[in-house]
Amino acid sequence: MRPLPAMLLCALLGAGAPASAQQIAWLWDEAELPAWSAPEAAVLHRHVLLSGAAIRTRPRMRQPALPAGTRITPVLHVEVSIVRPPEDIEGSRALIVGAALDAAADSTSGWVQLDMEAKPSQRQFYQSLVRQIRAALPPRMRLSVTALTWWCRSPAWLDNLDADEVVPMFFRMGRDNAELRQLIEHQPEQLHQRCRGGAAGFSPQEPFSAEVEARYNKRYWFDRRAWRRSTFIPSQLRSTP
Repeated sequence: MRPLPAMLLCALLGAGAPASAQQIAWLWDEAELPAWSAPEAAVLHRHVLLSGAAIRTRPRMRQPALPAGTRITPVLHVEVSIVRPPEDIEGSRALIVGAALDAAADSTSGWVQLDMEAKPSQRQFYQSLVRQIRAALPPRMRLSVTALTWWCRSPAWLDNLDADEVVPMFFRMGRDNAELRQLIEHQPEQLHQRCRGGAAGFSPQEPFSAEVEARYNKRYWFDRRAWRRSTFIPSQLRSTP
């Protein structure tokens, strides 16, 4: 039997799912598109590295094969080196804003996403950068930003953040993993309001209960194996006996 086309397979899988729930795969370098994410994918557009006195930038290594109808949310990934913190982070502002605008120009979903992990000492820069990107984007282009899970316990990070969407990443949570998982699973009221609903990021390798997933109408998925030979399907799209 010939395999079903990706778009048809996704439609069948999602036939019983609420229309409001979106399942979106993050596609980093070399990643493949899982069939269930055929309607929309968040695709790495450009990588920017801030390290010491250097600002390095490169486009995605290889463009994934996507069905013609797939809506693309371009992702700008900004990496701030921990080993060699940037000497003049302000000097990177114009480049990052320009890269965000370039990414937005390739959007077919109406969204562009900034993925940046800033340290507490860089918080003011991060907040003003988000504000500047939002102001520079066309009015109809919406800005999504990812958030480290521990930011969800600090109003100073997320209060008044000028983004249309905040995506807390509920994976790779570091040394506070156990405590943060406890909060997410059993005490979500202790998370910042912007981390309790709307959108969130998950990983097949660090699963949460279906009850946690169900709190979010938009679920981004990151696979550390770049979706190669992956059999994972989000719980909402799995067929029931």
